Amino acid sequence: METTIKSIIVHNRDVKIYVINPDIPHEWFVNLNCYLHQIDSYIIDAKVDPDRLKNMHSSFAHINSSTFGRFLIPEVVQEDKVLYLDSDLIVTSNLDDLFNIDFGDKSILAVRDYNEIMAFNAGVMLINNRKWKENQVTDSLIKMSENRKLSNGDQTVINDFFQDQIGELNLTYNYQIGFEKNAFWNNLNRTLEYLDEVSNPKIIHYVTPDKPFNLVSVNSLRDKWWHYRNLEWSEIISKYGNFKKNEIKDLSFDGEALIFATVAETENIEELIQKMPNIKFNIAAYTGMAFLLLKLTQYDNVRLFPTIIGKTLDKEINQADVYLDINYGPKADEVVERMMKGRIPIFSFEQTKSPDLNYDNYQVFHDDQVDEMATLINNAIKTNLKFNIEVRIKGIILMRKRVGIN
Repeated sequence: METTIKSIIVHNRDVKIYVINPDIPHEWFVNLNCYLHQIDSYIIDAKVDPDRLKNMHSSFAHINSSTFGRFLIPEVVQEDKVLYLDSDLIVTSNLDDLFNIDFGDKSILAVRDYNEIMAFNAGVMLINNRKWKENQVTDSLIKMSENRKLSNGDQTVINDFFQDQIGELNLTYNYQIGFEKNAFWNNLNRTLEYLDEVSNPKIIHYVTPDKPFNLVSVNSLRDKWWHYRNLEWSEIISKYGNFKKNEIKDLSFDGEALIFATVAETENIEELIQKMPNIKFNIAAYTGMAFLLLKLTQYDNVRLFPTIIGKTLDKEINQADVYLDINYGPKADEVVERMMKGRIPIFSFEQTKSPDLNYDNYQVFHDDQVDEMATLINNAIKTNLKFNIEVRIKGIILMRKRVGIN
């Protein structure tokens, strides 16, 4: 997938890339954005619930349920026009001309499948996302896919569902490598003719299990894929100007908020995370976590600690600047007590507040007062930061006096 992204950025800037995924660690996105931001591009961690796709199957072993994630594009992508790309392809050209093509009355623009001439290949699709949203196609596509042994995975569903709503793109936008051997031995001349019609493909798609990243492969454009794979990000960014090495660094935050959850439901958590990108939200639990919490890893300022114990829990408690008592379900009283002993400010909402909690640094807000809570959290952290700086300065002055330095 990163090779695909490299190939895009070599030829295109000012790009927004959504990666639909259930389980890619967010640190990968953070690091990649340190590079992409330098050319006004960025990559978005679009987390989706794997349970929504678990009942989808294909006849091909190399097609798994995650490929059906493209059905969720209307839910996770904001833009009206979307270019969907599989992760087993490379882009070899600027794609402005492709984005400028008018849809007319079509919902999708795609290239015919070289091996199944009557169908369109779903690995490259220019999607009329506004139309997909208006027609609410996601649930229908998922329903069509469940509990069926699909001959060609999601591609079968897309062709069956949209039918005459698919317009045809030039072959150069989805040059499908991998069918040659099957076409040769089965006298499928039309497949070979499709390949011969394109001399300089703009998108090369490695469509069969014979991938260039396998130990060995016989397709003719393996070296093209490895060319992009071996490019360094600094080299790619330098193509557009000066690469700023000092921008490749770890994230830093003004302070940390701790939440300890006994159930996944947490009041207004996502709104708080979005309103305070300068605050790191550490969410902990003694148990594993449901997707309702796991999806929050898509934010730069969130870290989850499922099945937390011992020293790890101690560290998070000791580093917390504020505690958010905003989880539903039973309270982790032992954690709250330690916050109180440390004189850490605690914030809660009406529906989640701890009953009969006698603590003068405990503030409760109405459920719709997210902005007000965010303001006071920021103020509390600024106060704590100022206090810590003053303590360090006093310590330095005291030490200087002790060693007799004026």
